[in-house]
Parts: sequence; C-alpha cells; structure tokens
Amino acid sequence: MGAGFGRAKIDPARVVPLDQIAPEYREPISEVISDHTFHRQGAAESFPCDSDLYMSLVNEPAITLALWKDLAESPVRIKRLTADRYQGEDGSGSSATWDFVLRTPQMHVVIAKVGYISPRGNAQIDARVVLVLHTGYYREVNGEPYIQHDVEAFVKVDSKGWKTLARTFRPVIEGVLEDQVKEAGQFISLMSRLVVTYPNWATGVAMKQVEADEAARLRFRDIVAQNRLPEASDGRPVVMADAGAGLEARRR
Repeated sequence: MGAGFGRAKIDPARVVPLDQIAPEYREPISEVISDHTFHRQGAAESFPCDSDLYMSLVNEPAITLALWKDLAESPVRIKRLTADRYQGEDGSGSSATWDFVLRTPQMHVVIAKVGYISPRGNAQIDARVVLVLHTGYYREVNGEPYIQHDVEAFVKVDSKGWKTLARTFRPVIEGVLEDQVKEAGQFISLMSRLVVTYPNWATGVAMKQVEADEAARLRFRDIVAQNRLPEASDGRPVVMADAGAGLEARRR
C-alpha cells in the first residue's frame, strides 16, 4: 500500500485496539492514523525464531541496537528514559523520542516524535509517527518455531510551511520510509539468527548494555541460553559489506 498523502482516511480503531491503549495516547494515535501524510504497509516476513527471544529483541531496543553496533560502526545512539520511553538520534540530522503504548505477543504499537534537520541546516521537519508491528506464530512440520511479522507506519508532518518543503522533501521522506519499514522487520530476523548462532557473543554484549535494566539483561541471558543451537559458535559474527550480496554474517 502506498503513501496516504493525507487523503485516504483510515479508521484508527480498525488499525489498533484503542481500548487496550492508555487514554492519554488514544487521541494522538488516532490523529496520526486518520490524518496521516504518509502511510506504508510492509510485506510480511517469516523466519525461524523462538517466541520468547523474538519478544525480547522487540521489547529491548537498547540491547538489540547494542548487538548491531558491536558488529558495524554506526552513529545511532539510544537512551532509555523510562520503562516505555526511549530517545535516540541517527547522527545524520534525525532525532526521535518514542513510547511503546502497546506490547502484546500479537501487536506492538509505538508513537514517536521525530525531528529532521537537513545537512545544510536550511530546513527542519517535525513529524509524529505511529508504528504498528503485527506478529503471528506457527510451527513447521518438524516442530521448529517460526515468526511471521510485518510493519505498518503512519507519518503526520507537523512542520509549518510543509507545503513549500514538500516538493523537495516528499520524495526523500517516501524513500526513507519505504526503506525503514522494510528494514525494520529484516533487522529483527537477522539479530535472532545471530543470537542463536553466537550466544556467548550476544550474552556478553547484552550484559554490558547499561541502557537496559538489570532484569532485562538477565532475562535476555537466560533466553539466549535456552535457545543455544547445538552447533553454536563460541566466537562472534563478522558482518561484511559485499557489493554483490549486501550484508552477510560469517564466523570468526
């Protein structure tokens, strides 16, 4: 589904279970969904993963990001403000503060305030974003647990003078949003594969992550131990940039 461009009205109650969301978030979420500037629905992705490991990776973004940053240089930073609120910046002009307003095995809902300053500083865009992660669980005939999930995003641009900026920045935002929705799902599946293949590495990185509280770190450690593969490596993965095949994980 393409971007809504603010034209296609969508009933928020058909997208998220508003009755399960705290009252103070219902109106802001409804406004973004019903009066969105952009809308993207990502394709569903399926991958092998234990349900507890999956929930841990989704619910603890500080740990998940730390795993990635241990493998690849990245300017992205994240800070845990409360149990449900995080703040981060990508090092390229974008910053965000986001809240988990719903976390269930079947659905996660996040609302964020996002700011972007162009490289030359001649334009600033402020927006609100609602991300919806839909998740299903099933088992293959051999009993292996699988996850199927997809990401849906609604963006409402709040900047004054957006109509003037739209001609220049609409294609940029559309492209970034398309990539982010696609990569969000793939990121979790990649991390889940690395964690079960390199459990010692994953545990070591997570236990040093101060932006996750101790209970979360210990819970992650236990889940990793429970899902350790018989052929797991004691080393760490190496993420290589390959012009022909993108990113791949190799043992070291």
